Parts: sequence; C-alpha cells; structure tokens
Amino acid sequence: MKELVTLEQAERAVRALAVMLPAAGLIVGAIVGAVRRRLGRGLGLGLLCGLAGPAVFGLWRMYNAVIGLYGLDSVRGLLINLALFVAVGVVAGVLIGLLWRRMAGGPGGPPDSSLRSES
Repeated sequence: MKELVTLEQAERAVRALAVMLPAAGLIVGAIVGAVRRRLGRGLGLGLLCGLAGPAVFGLWRMYNAVIGLYGLDSVRGLLINLALFVAVGVVAGVLIGLLWRRMAGGPGGPPDSSLRSES
C-alpha cells in the first residue's frame, strides 16, 4: 500500500516552514508594529513567533532520530520523545515568559496596553 505522504515530502514541508516562518513573522511583526507605532517591539514579537518554525524542525528531527533508533512501537522511544517535547516546551515557555515581562516593563501583563482588558 502506497503512503499518502512520504517521509521525504514531510521533511521538505517542515524544512520549508522552518525557513519561511521567521521571515513571515518579521513581515507581520513589522506591519503590526508600524500600525501600532512600535516597530521594534513588533519586529521582536514577530521574530519570536516565527522562531516556532525552526523549533518545530528541530523537534521533528529529534523525533525521527528517536523513532529511527527505537522503532515506532517502542515504549522507550515514546517516553524519550515525551521527555524531549516536555523539556523543550518548559524551556520555551519560561524564556517567552521572561521576554514578555521584560518587554512589558513590569512583573506581568502583555507588552502592549491595547491588549489588556479594560474593566
């Protein structure tokens, strides 16, 4: 039975996203930053969002390496992938939280006051 999507096709798609998302993030960030008259902040947040592409590519490569070593039906491979994805998620969450607070200039809250709810 022929696969709908081959490993090579998936690899090509994920690699293309890893290259295109940072550029797209910068473009969208520049537009949003220019509209809000905060170009630097918009570029920074756009790049931060765009870095999801290379992060996904890295996780994809790690996942494939573990699956290639232990097999698709291995509990050990599943647990290794789970630990890797959780660790990357926690580190990314902490770093994004720290950058968010730094950009906001305070202990919490979004970096743009227009995003805060007015109560």
